[in-house]
Amino acid sequence: MRFLFSIVAVCSLLVPGGLSLAQVVHEEWQELVRGEVIEVVAEEERDIMGTDATTKVQTLRVELLSGEKAGEVVRFDNDLTPVSEGEVIFLDRLVAIDGSEYYQFKDVERRPELLALAAVFVALVLFFAGWQGARALLSLGVSVAAILLCLVPALLAGFSPALTSLAIAAVILAGTIFITHGINPRSMIAFVGTTSAVALTCAIAAWSVSAMRLTGFSADASVFLNFSTGGTLDFAGLLLGSIIIGLLGVLDDVSITQASVVQELRAANASLGLRELYERAIRVGRDHVGSLVNTLALAYIGTALPLVMLFARADSELSLTLNQEVVAVELVRIIVGSIGLILAVPLTTLIAAWYFKDKQVNAAVGHHGHGH
Repeated sequence: MRFLFSIVAVCSLLVPGGLSLAQVVHEEWQELVRGEVIEVVAEEERDIMGTDATTKVQTLRVELLSGEKAGEVVRFDNDLTPVSEGEVIFLDRLVAIDGSEYYQFKDVERRPELLALAAVFVALVLFFAGWQGARALLSLGVSVAAILLCLVPALLAGFSPALTSLAIAAVILAGTIFITHGINPRSMIAFVGTTSAVALTCAIAAWSVSAMRLTGFSADASVFLNFSTGGTLDFAGLLLGSIIIGLLGVLDDVSITQASVVQELRAANASLGLRELYERAIRVGRDHVGSLVNTLALAYIGTALPLVMLFARADSELSLTLNQEVVAVELVRIIVGSIGLILAVPLTTLIAAWYFKDKQVNAAVGHHGHGH
């Protein structure tokens, strides 16, 4: 019965309105409440059925801090994350049709620590980058708002994931580049070069997803989302959209750098033409791409490190391991992302060289900073 209630609780939190404090689900009451651990009554190791592993099980007394029964003290077993006295946690309060109640550990309260970490990040950005840092933070806010307020609702409404992601990507790039670096020729060149690279990369990613028949269901979150939306979403398209959005940060970086390099070269030597500007700037771009491709690959591998370790322990051929969708998806992200990065360099450099080849450039306005 408790397992059934767990399934109901998880699914109810994934449907629209599932984050509300209380609701009725299939005539059973489910409520997400906060509580403070006032006593760890007992603690023991128990075997996990069907495995050689064990888990720590705690018997807890918790004072409820919210919900219908705020102020009451409840007792239940926790076999998920060990907690200690004084910790604030979240609980699922489950009430069956016959009135019996069950409490289950849901998660720990980590919002204060997240706010503290974010405050340190903001303070460091402002301290080291000053006004440029403030503009970078503003552009970050615009990017997050575009994803949460525009992209996510549009995808949930059933719009094309690829086209929607491309449109939102253009909005994010415009906000990131123009807010951080201002409206000037260098920023316009970086925007055109980056959006061109994103469009080409989207085509390559679309072919990859289709040719490899990637379903987008390699993550548990996709499975839960599919159930909560009644199977109405295109998850292969969502995978494509996630690849596009994941590219934007590094593409902004390499594009604005290449535009700045060309501008500085022209300012230093007004006799340089299109070919000379391109050839000299592209040498800088090759070094930049070399470091960023490595950064991109390590970022994805670091995110999927538990998965890498799991397959490292598996008794199967490497080629068969790579063929599994959960691994192939991450490889596609790395490879397609690197392709987009490589494409952005010559595109932006060529556009910048064409624009600045016959312009008189003041070196004082050629400054470039990494503001994102």
